[in-house]
Amino acid sequence: MSDPERLTPKGTLEFLRRLGPRLRPYRAALLLAGVLMLCSVGIGLAFPLVVQRLLDAAFLAGDSALLNRIAIGLLLLFAALAVINFSQSYLTASVSEKVVADLRRDIFGSLVYQPPGFFAKRRVGELSSRLASDSGLIQGVLRFGVPEIIRQVTFLVGALVLVTITNPRLTVVTLTAIPFAASVGWFFGRRVRRLSTNIQDRLADAVARAEQVFTQIRTVQSFTRESFEKEAYMGAVNRARDEGLRRALARASLTGAVTFAAFGAIVGVLWVGGRLVLDGALSPGTLVAFLLYAVTISAAITSLAGFWANLQEAAGAAQRIFEILDHPVAIESPTEPRRLPAPVRGVVRFEGVTFRYEPDLPRVLDGIDLVLDEGATVALVGISGSGKSTLASLIPRFFDVEEGSVTFDGIDVRELALDDLRTRIGIVPQEPMLFGGTVRENLVYGNLEASQAEIEEVSRAAHAADFIETFPDGYDQVVGERGVTLSAGQRQRIAIARVMLERPKLLILDEASSSLDAESEALVQDALERLMGGRTTLVIAHRLSTVIRSDRILVLDEGRIVDEGSHRELLERSEVYDRLYRRQTLEPALP
Repeated sequence: MSDPERLTPKGTLEFLRRLGPRLRPYRAALLLAGVLMLCSVGIGLAFPLVVQRLLDAAFLAGDSALLNRIAIGLLLLFAALAVINFSQSYLTASVSEKVVADLRRDIFGSLVYQPPGFFAKRRVGELSSRLASDSGLIQGVLRFGVPEIIRQVTFLVGALVLVTITNPRLTVVTLTAIPFAASVGWFFGRRVRRLSTNIQDRLADAVARAEQVFTQIRTVQSFTRESFEKEAYMGAVNRARDEGLRRALARASLTGAVTFAAFGAIVGVLWVGGRLVLDGALSPGTLVAFLLYAVTISAAITSLAGFWANLQEAAGAAQRIFEILDHPVAIESPTEPRRLPAPVRGVVRFEGVTFRYEPDLPRVLDGIDLVLDEGATVALVGISGSGKSTLASLIPRFFDVEEGSVTFDGIDVRELALDDLRTRIGIVPQEPMLFGGTVRENLVYGNLEASQAEIEEVSRAAHAADFIETFPDGYDQVVGERGVTLSAGQRQRIAIARVMLERPKLLILDEASSSLDAESEALVQDALERLMGGRTTLVIAHRLSTVIRSDRILVLDEGRIVDEGSHRELLERSEVYDRLYRRQTLEPALP
């Protein structure tokens, strides 16, 4: 949605148009709610007529029996009105809850299928804000705003028809408020919408800042930056506050101006109508009924101004949500995917692969040719930034190649369904991220159907059972956010067991033991060797001691494979590899 659309009724109409299909599944409930609303409005519009009859017939004629009947009738009428309003309110609220739940499901669904590059350019806190607060604004409009707009518009039209029938002269006086109210609503509504969008952006900044601090709390506290982060967070909150104050000023100006216009019209009706009563051209009951209709019209105009402002806020939030829903998924399964032939072997081939993260950035990989044979262990080494992790990310299609191809068992990975491809690949990163649930929940993430016996088997194989069984709740022990209650080695062993349960044909070990102490590294390395048994494995490592026993070692430098061979062969002929090895071992270079 472009900026001009954001500031005009066209943008609001677009917001309502986009919501239309989401309301369609609940049209039966909405239709019933609409019928109930019309009944409620009809009762409200009939009330002034009853008052008119009460004044003109009961009081002027002195008919007490009629007064009693009218009072009893009004009580019954208002009891029916209470039931009608209850039913209509519940139906509207239930639809709003369901629509917003559907909307949040679709937002999350759109996000969860985006490739890692999408999240690299965005803050998680901002996306969380769109899921929570932005959709909450839409929920408020669906629950209260739209139904009340319909109610008040119906009141307004019905009352205008009735006052026109009653006294056209007084109707002209009443209508003087509408052009002014409409122009004020349009002017301030644009500003409210723009400010509401800005507020949501500033709140997203604050949420993103807080989430970043909470996830890096040890770093914050180790550098004693608590006060700094508090000030930074308050800066974001204060910017949201300032935008909120400006929005409050705009809304207050809108409400005040419309209220003055609407009730000014009532004063005009009272003055002109009073003169007509004094002249005998109008009965007191008719004047009171007309005044009640005028109040109804004025209240409807005032309410519509407020609801218009709410609608503008929701439209601004909806724009942020629809930006996510409309964002194309850069990497998707083909419409007619090919299936991997059985049995799956896990053979990977790179042919002339070139890749860069953005069109205007330099190439990260350039002319890569590589074959991972079935059951082979191939290691990638090179300095940071040489392209090792990027190369590995192309196999499960976290990114797509710019030129060339990557094949899995002879089929281009772009021709395979993503779930068919990725379930064959197990990835153990340097810093495994565990979920904040239990040990069991983290383990079965690789295989949701795993039995307890299978869980215990892989835990023993990964050297994780020893420490898991010491926990008070065993496999049901909560590990904390990102596994914070576990050591790095324990997290790594749970990650290895998780991949074991997945039973992949291809392993990608991305610096899987480089950040561990010697004892933990020995346990993890043994677990990795058990995991690697019978599987094609791609090992990415800075610590060359972990790749010495690989079948082949590839040396990457500036996005190119500059050499390959065994550890000894590379020491003898590769200057890059020899330099890497000597830096780590502090041994003198070979003569």
